[in-house]
Amino acid sequence: MASTNANDAAKALKALHVSKSPIVFTNVWDVASFDTVLSLNDGAADGSKPVKAVATASWAVAATEGVADEDLSWEQNLAAISRVAPRCRAAGLPLSSDLQDGYGARIEEVVTAAVRAGVSGANIEDSIPAAGFGKGIAGSLYPLDEQVRRLRAALKSAADAGCPDFVLNARCDVFCLDDVEDGSLDDATRLREAVARGKAFLEAGATTVFYWGGGRAGLSRESLQTLVKELDGRVAVLLSTYPGATVPELADLGVARISIGPTLFRVAKAAMLRAAKEILVDGGKMPKI
Repeated sequence: MASTNANDAAKALKALHVSKSPIVFTNVWDVASFDTVLSLNDGAADGSKPVKAVATASWAVAATEGVADEDLSWEQNLAAISRVAPRCRAAGLPLSSDLQDGYGARIEEVVTAAVRAGVSGANIEDSIPAAGFGKGIAGSLYPLDEQVRRLRAALKSAADAGCPDFVLNARCDVFCLDDVEDGSLDDATRLREAVARGKAFLEAGATTVFYWGGGRAGLSRESLQTLVKELDGRVAVLLSTYPGATVPELADLGVARISIGPTLFRVAKAAMLRAAKEILVDGGKMPKI
């Protein structure tokens, strides 16, 4: 992709979302992580370019700011996006950003600013940050009709900012919700809600629907098969969507997009801790790189 025009980048990004041949994102959070991942495009012996697009992870951005994900301000998030976006343009790579829930009533302002910063796509979730995951569907997620209006407003804002082909990865968090005392939020109920929301989000203009498995029990292989069938493959998931999942397996199931969220950040943090321990606790040797 030679052009750096935001909508040209969006078209290129959208074309990468293909059922059974998914785009895979190793999410970044700053210039250093971007440069590290991008170096794969220069190091492949066969001349391949494994990094085809870039996505940010708000959890990792928040961690670098010393705050929880739900406390990351839009201004902090935009600052991180604005540092990565020029590098993406220079490399000819589309950028998708994690915009959380669109920051509530600011969603139109947020999407407009993101596009102007160089973003061609985004995750926007349907959970309400202030509510948490313990209040059931009605208390933890935006009502479906309201979320559809919000997503349509986001896409209109992107179009008005010069990116009519903006790639919306509409996140659905129903599988993250805590169980409720009366047992009404069972697996079948979650799946029905996920399908209904997914179809509505696609009808509103989303490119894919991103099902976040969360820490409860993940998203089962069987549920994922149902979602892929019901949504014609326009499904995005985490690589860790269920235990043991691999990129080839998820591709074979028919998903169109795979990401890893803050996993690289956590890997880097663990490696730094091991190296520091080797220096400070285990004898002061210089760690091997």
